[in-house]
Amino acid sequence: MSEHGLEILDIGQSVIHDTLTWGILVRLPDEDASDPVLKELLFHFHKMELQVRYQPVTATQYEDWVQAQGKDRYIVTLLSRCVTAEQVARVSGITAAHGLNIDRITRLSGRVPLDQNSADARACVEFSVRGTPEDLQQVRADFLQLSSDMEVDIGFQEDTIYRRTRRLVVFDMDSTLIEAEVIDELAIEAGVGEEVAAITEAAMRGELDFAGSFRKRLALLKGLDEAVLETVAARLKLTEGAERLIGSLKQLGYKTAIVSGGFTYFAEYLQQ
Repeated sequence: MSEHGLEILDIGQSVIHDTLTWGILVRLPDEDASDPVLKELLFHFHKMELQVRYQPVTATQYEDWVQAQGKDRYIVTLLSRCVTAEQVARVSGITAAHGLNIDRITRLSGRVPLDQNSADARACVEFSVRGTPEDLQQVRADFLQLSSDMEVDIGFQEDTIYRRTRRLVVFDMDSTLIEAEVIDELAIEAGVGEEVAAITEAAMRGELDFAGSFRKRLALLKGLDEAVLETVAARLKLTEGAERLIGSLKQLGYKTAIVSGGFTYFAEYLQQ
Protein backbone atom coordinates (compact mmCIF):
# COMPACT_ATOMS: atom_id res chain seq x y z
CA MET A 1 0.00 0.00 0.00
CA SER A 2 2.89 2.34 0.81
CA GLU A 3 4.56 1.62 -2.53
CA HIS A 4 1.38 2.59 -4.37
CA GLY A 5 0.86 5.74 -2.26
CA LEU A 6 -2.56 4.70 -0.92
CA GLU A 7 -4.43 7.02 1.46
CA ILE A 8 -5.66 5.34 4.67
CA LEU A 9 -9.10 6.68 5.61
CA ASP A 10 -9.66 4.50 8.68
CA ILE A 11 -7.69 1.84 10.53
CA GLY A 12 -8.09 -0.37 13.60
CA GLN A 13 -6.84 -3.62 15.04
CA SER A 14 -7.49 -6.04 17.89
CA VAL A 15 -5.68 -9.08 19.25
CA ILE A 16 -7.67 -11.94 20.80
CA HIS A 17 -5.70 -14.94 22.04
CA ASP A 18 -2.73 -14.28 19.71
CA THR A 19 -5.01 -13.74 16.70
CA LEU A 20 -4.58 -10.34 15.07
CA THR A 21 -7.52 -8.77 13.27
CA TRP A 22 -6.67 -5.69 11.22
CA GLY A 23 -9.18 -3.50 9.39
CA ILE A 24 -8.13 -0.80 6.95
CA LEU A 25 -10.26 1.52 4.82
CA VAL A 26 -8.19 2.87 1.92
CA ARG A 27 -8.77 5.15 -1.06
CA LEU A 28 -7.66 3.33 -4.21
CA PRO A 29 -6.46 5.04 -7.40
CA ASP A 30 -8.89 5.45 -10.28
CA GLU A 31 -10.60 2.31 -11.54
CA ASP A 32 -8.04 1.52 -14.25
CA ALA A 33 -5.15 1.62 -11.76
CA SER A 34 -6.97 -0.25 -8.98
CA ASP A 35 -6.73 -3.78 -10.40
CA PRO A 36 -2.90 -4.07 -10.29
CA VAL A 37 -2.87 -2.74 -6.72
CA LEU A 38 -5.50 -5.24 -5.56
CA LYS A 39 -3.81 -8.15 -7.31
CA GLU A 40 -0.50 -7.32 -5.70
CA LEU A 41 -2.10 -6.91 -2.27
CA LEU A 42 -3.95 -10.23 -2.53
CA PHE A 43 -0.76 -11.94 -3.65
CA HIS A 44 1.13 -10.63 -0.61
CA PHE A 45 -1.66 -11.76 1.74
CA HIS A 46 -1.54 -15.25 0.24
CA LYS A 47 2.26 -15.35 0.42
CA MET A 48 2.19 -14.41 4.14
CA GLU A 49 -0.56 -16.99 4.83
CA LEU A 50 -3.01 -14.34 6.00
CA GLN A 51 -6.76 -14.57 5.60
CA VAL A 52 -8.23 -11.55 3.83
CA ARG A 53 -11.71 -10.26 3.03
CA TYR A 54 -11.93 -7.48 0.47
CA GLN A 55 -15.09 -5.36 0.29
CA PRO A 56 -15.60 -2.40 -2.06
CA VAL A 57 -17.17 0.73 -0.52
CA THR A 58 -19.01 3.16 -2.77
CA ALA A 59 -18.61 6.92 -2.47
CA THR A 60 -22.22 7.14 -1.22
CA GLN A 61 -21.62 4.49 1.47
CA TYR A 62 -18.46 6.30 2.54
CA GLU A 63 -20.19 9.67 2.82
CA ASP A 64 -23.01 8.08 4.86
CA TRP A 65 -20.36 6.74 7.24
CA VAL A 66 -18.72 10.17 7.51
CA GLN A 67 -22.07 11.84 8.26
CA ALA A 68 -22.69 9.39 11.13
CA GLN A 69 -19.90 10.94 13.21
CA GLY A 70 -20.80 13.31 16.01
CA LYS A 71 -23.60 11.15 17.42
CA ASP A 72 -23.86 10.80 21.21
CA ARG A 73 -21.58 8.18 22.72
CA TYR A 74 -22.14 6.04 25.81
CA ILE A 75 -20.16 3.47 27.78
CA VAL A 76 -21.88 0.30 29.01
CA THR A 77 -19.84 -1.61 31.60
CA LEU A 78 -20.71 -5.19 32.52
CA LEU A 79 -19.23 -6.60 35.75
CA SER A 80 -19.83 -10.23 36.65
CA ARG A 81 -18.23 -13.34 38.14
CA CYS A 82 -17.70 -14.50 34.57
CA VAL A 83 -18.92 -13.08 31.28
CA THR A 84 -21.41 -15.34 29.55
CA ALA A 85 -22.80 -15.35 26.02
CA GLU A 86 -26.28 -14.69 27.42
CA GLN A 87 -25.11 -11.57 29.26
CA VAL A 88 -23.50 -10.17 26.12
CA ALA A 89 -26.60 -11.07 24.07
CA ARG A 90 -28.91 -9.32 26.55
CA VAL A 91 -26.74 -6.17 26.67
CA SER A 92 -26.54 -6.14 22.87
CA GLY A 93 -30.31 -6.61 22.64
CA ILE A 94 -31.00 -3.58 24.83
CA THR A 95 -28.59 -1.36 22.89
CA ALA A 96 -30.13 -2.43 19.57
CA ALA A 97 -33.69 -1.93 20.85
CA HIS A 98 -32.85 1.70 21.66
CA GLY A 99 -31.13 2.41 18.33
CA LEU A 100 -27.60 2.31 19.73
CA ASN A 101 -24.76 0.80 17.71
CA ILE A 102 -21.87 -1.02 19.41
CA ASP A 103 -18.60 0.38 18.03
CA ARG A 104 -16.16 -1.47 20.25
CA ILE A 105 -16.07 -4.12 23.00
CA THR A 106 -13.08 -4.24 25.35
CA ARG A 107 -12.20 -6.63 28.18
CA LEU A 108 -11.15 -4.57 31.24
CA SER A 109 -10.40 -7.42 33.67
CA GLY A 110 -7.35 -9.68 33.65
CA ARG A 111 -6.99 -13.01 31.89
CA VAL A 112 -8.87 -15.76 33.70
CA PRO A 113 -7.09 -18.99 34.76
CA LEU A 114 -9.16 -22.10 33.99
CA ASP A 115 -8.87 -23.31 37.60
CA GLN A 116 -9.92 -19.98 39.20
CA ASN A 117 -12.48 -20.24 41.99
CA SER A 118 -15.68 -18.79 40.55
CA ALA A 119 -16.72 -17.43 43.96
CA ASP A 120 -13.73 -15.03 43.89
CA ALA A 121 -13.75 -14.31 40.16
CA ARG A 122 -14.30 -10.90 38.59
CA ALA A 123 -14.82 -10.30 34.90
CA CYS A 124 -15.51 -6.94 33.30
CA VAL A 125 -16.32 -5.94 29.73
CA GLU A 126 -16.87 -2.44 28.35
CA PHE A 127 -19.10 -1.64 25.36
CA SER A 128 -18.58 1.64 23.53
CA VAL A 129 -21.90 2.52 21.89
CA ARG A 130 -23.08 5.35 19.67
CA GLY A 131 -26.50 6.80 18.91
CA THR A 132 -29.30 9.00 20.22
CA PRO A 133 -31.92 6.98 22.13
CA GLU A 134 -35.40 8.46 22.34
CA ASP A 135 -35.75 7.73 26.07
CA LEU A 136 -32.54 7.68 28.14
CA GLN A 137 -34.45 6.91 31.33
CA GLN A 138 -35.90 3.78 29.72
CA VAL A 139 -32.42 2.68 28.62
CA ARG A 140 -31.24 2.96 32.23
CA ALA A 141 -34.36 1.17 33.48
CA ASP A 142 -33.80 -1.70 31.03
CA PHE A 143 -30.18 -2.11 32.12
CA LEU A 144 -31.23 -1.94 35.78
CA GLN A 145 -33.76 -4.72 35.17
CA LEU A 146 -31.12 -6.80 33.38
CA SER A 147 -28.75 -6.27 36.30
CA SER A 148 -31.40 -7.62 38.67
CA ASP A 149 -32.41 -10.53 36.40
CA MET A 150 -28.87 -11.81 35.86
CA GLU A 151 -27.29 -10.72 39.17
CA VAL A 152 -24.61 -8.64 37.48
CA ASP A 153 -23.54 -5.01 37.78
CA ILE A 154 -24.11 -2.75 34.77
CA GLY A 155 -22.97 0.84 34.42
CA PHE A 156 -24.36 3.18 31.74
CA GLN A 157 -22.51 6.49 31.31
CA GLU A 158 -22.40 9.29 28.79
CA ASP A 159 -18.98 9.17 27.14
CA THR A 160 -17.82 12.77 27.16
CA ILE A 161 -14.61 14.50 28.15
CA TYR A 162 -16.09 14.98 31.64
CA ARG A 163 -16.29 11.22 32.21
CA ARG A 164 -12.50 11.07 32.15
CA THR A 165 -11.82 14.16 34.27
CA ARG A 166 -13.94 13.38 37.32
CA ARG A 167 -12.21 13.71 40.68
CA LEU A 168 -15.02 13.10 43.20
CA VAL A 169 -16.75 9.77 43.77
CA VAL A 170 -19.78 9.80 46.10
CA PHE A 171 -21.34 6.70 47.65
CA ASP A 172 -24.72 6.02 49.14
CA MET A 173 -24.31 4.09 52.41
CA ASP A 174 -27.09 1.56 53.10
CA SER A 175 -27.19 -1.42 50.71
CA THR A 176 -24.48 0.24 48.63
CA LEU A 177 -21.26 0.90 50.51
CA ILE A 178 -22.40 -1.59 53.15
CA GLU A 179 -24.51 -4.69 52.56
CA ALA A 180 -27.10 -3.96 55.25
CA GLU A 181 -29.78 -1.35 55.91
CA VAL A 182 -28.66 0.18 59.23
CA ILE A 183 -32.18 0.87 60.43
CA ASP A 184 -33.09 -2.80 59.88
CA GLU A 185 -30.08 -3.84 61.99
CA LEU A 186 -31.16 -1.47 64.79
CA ALA A 187 -34.67 -2.89 64.57
CA ILE A 188 -33.33 -6.41 65.11
CA GLU A 189 -31.71 -5.18 68.33
CA ALA A 190 -35.02 -3.59 69.37
CA GLY A 191 -36.97 -6.79 68.60
CA VAL A 192 -39.00 -5.21 65.79
CA GLY A 193 -36.92 -6.46 62.87
CA GLU A 194 -39.74 -7.87 60.74
CA GLU A 195 -42.00 -4.82 61.11
CA VAL A 196 -39.24 -2.37 60.15
CA ALA A 197 -37.98 -4.55 57.28
CA ALA A 198 -41.52 -4.62 55.82
CA ILE A 199 -41.67 -0.79 55.85
CA THR A 200 -38.18 -0.63 54.27
CA GLU A 201 -39.26 -2.95 51.44
CA ALA A 202 -42.41 -0.89 50.82
CA ALA A 203 -40.29 2.29 50.63
CA MET A 204 -37.87 0.68 48.15
CA ARG A 205 -40.82 -0.32 45.96
CA GLY A 206 -41.92 3.32 45.92
CA GLU A 207 -45.09 2.71 47.94
CA LEU A 208 -43.97 5.09 50.71
CA ASP A 209 -41.95 8.31 50.49
CA PHE A 210 -38.57 8.35 52.23
CA ALA A 211 -39.41 10.83 54.98
CA GLY A 212 -42.69 9.13 55.89
CA SER A 213 -41.22 5.64 55.93
CA PHE A 214 -38.25 6.82 58.00
CA ARG A 215 -40.52 8.36 60.63
CA LYS A 216 -42.57 5.14 60.82
CA ARG A 217 -39.48 2.98 61.24
CA LEU A 218 -37.84 5.29 63.74
CA ALA A 219 -40.97 5.38 65.89
CA LEU A 220 -40.65 1.60 66.34
CA LEU A 221 -37.13 2.07 67.77
CA LYS A 222 -38.26 4.37 70.59
CA GLY A 223 -36.52 3.46 73.85
CA LEU A 224 -33.59 1.61 72.24
CA ASP A 225 -30.38 1.98 74.29
CA GLU A 226 -27.79 4.25 72.63
CA ALA A 227 -25.07 1.67 73.41
CA VAL A 228 -26.57 -0.53 70.67
CA LEU A 229 -25.16 1.85 68.03
CA GLU A 230 -21.60 0.68 68.70
CA THR A 231 -22.65 -2.97 68.63
CA VAL A 232 -24.34 -2.60 65.25
CA ALA A 233 -21.50 -0.51 63.79
CA ALA A 234 -18.96 -3.19 64.66
CA ARG A 235 -20.79 -5.85 62.65
CA LEU A 236 -21.51 -3.78 59.53
CA LYS A 237 -20.04 -5.53 56.51
CA LEU A 238 -18.64 -3.57 53.59
CA THR A 239 -20.05 -4.53 50.22
CA GLU A 240 -17.69 -6.76 48.25
CA GLY A 241 -15.21 -4.65 46.30
CA ALA A 242 -15.87 -1.42 48.25
CA GLU A 243 -12.57 -1.46 50.15
CA ARG A 244 -10.58 -2.29 47.01
CA LEU A 245 -12.41 0.39 44.99
CA ILE A 246 -11.92 3.17 47.55
CA GLY A 247 -8.25 2.19 48.03
CA SER A 248 -7.70 2.37 44.26
CA LEU A 249 -9.50 5.71 43.99
CA LYS A 250 -7.36 7.20 46.77
CA GLN A 251 -4.19 5.96 45.07
CA LEU A 252 -5.32 7.77 41.91
CA GLY A 253 -5.95 10.99 43.82
CA TYR A 254 -9.76 10.94 43.87
CA LYS A 255 -11.82 12.43 46.69
CA THR A 256 -14.42 10.07 48.16
CA ALA A 257 -17.53 10.89 50.18
CA ILE A 258 -20.67 9.36 51.68
CA VAL A 259 -24.07 10.92 51.06
CA SER A 260 -26.82 9.28 53.06
CA GLY A 261 -30.30 9.91 54.39
CA GLY A 262 -29.46 7.47 57.20
CA PHE A 263 -27.67 7.89 60.50
CA THR A 264 -24.70 10.26 60.76
CA TYR A 265 -23.16 8.07 63.50
CA PHE A 266 -22.70 5.15 61.10
CA ALA A 267 -21.63 7.34 58.15
CA GLU A 268 -18.86 8.82 60.29
CA TYR A 269 -17.92 5.34 61.55
CA LEU A 270 -17.54 4.14 57.95
CA GLN A 271 -15.69 7.32 57.00
CA GLN A 272 -13.02 6.46 59.56
